Formats: sequence, C-alpha cells, structure tokens
Amino acid sequence: MDLFQSGSDYFNQLHDFNPGIADSGLFWTVRVPDSALTIEGSIARLQVNASLVDTFTFLGPGPSNATVSFDVTWTSSGKMTHFTPGSLDPADPTSFAAEFRDATAVGSFSGSNELGFSFTASHASSEEVFARMGTERNGSFLQ
Repeated sequence: MDLFQSGSDYFNQLHDFNPGIADSGLFWTVRVPDSALTIEGSIARLQVNASLVDTFTFLGPGPSNATVSFDVTWTSSGKMTHFTPGSLDPADPTSFAAEFRDATAVGSFSGSNELGFSFTASHASSEEVFARMGTERNGSFLQ
C-alpha cells in the first residue's frame, strides 16, 4: 500500500482476524483455556483454536466469522538471567522481577473465514529473531 494514499483507500485492509471488543472494552485479546499451555522442564507448548471475526475495513461493516489455530513450542537453554525490582510501587516501570532464559520458538499457524479465505504458515522460527522463556512478577503481584 502506498503510505501517501488519500481518501478512504487509506483505511482499506485485506484481513484482520480479531476477537472483537468485549463488553468491558478490552480488545485484541482472547482468553485461552489453561490446558492450552503445557510445560515440561525446558519446553513449553501453547496450542490454541479460537473463533474470531475477520474484518475488511477499519471501523467498517462486514465482518465474517473466522477461526485461527496455532501451535508454538518454546525450548529454553543457556544461563538464567535475573531481573530485580527497582521499586515496589505498582505504577513504577521498574517494579518488575523476573527470571528468563533465552529460547527458540517454533510454530505453525493457520486461519480461515466463512468466505473461503485461508492462510497457513508452518515451521516459523524465532531462531534469527528473539525468544525468552521464564517467569515474571510486576505491579501488585511483586510483593
């Protein structure tokens, strides 16, 4: 898309798979069951199948029912990195404690809508990018 387009063409998009806006106002977020995540030693796996909508125009009409699935496996390795909090004030951005290891994530992704559009990607990897695995506490959970 030409970033310098004018008029309504600027807001056209091909597909936006999203869960809609919850009554609370929360958006772009979907709850997954606890059973979707399994952890065994240095390996974590997240498997999700979600019902969403696919929209075609920013804030416009015409969503269609859609589904997405993904299966991502993280394998951690190396030395543990520790982060200690700089503050106990929940509003302070340094109010954060964590233990992380570098990891590699590998995943497969797919989606489709009721109009016949579909996509798949398999064996996508973080190997040339970035992944970490660990635990963290922040805000009111820090204490």
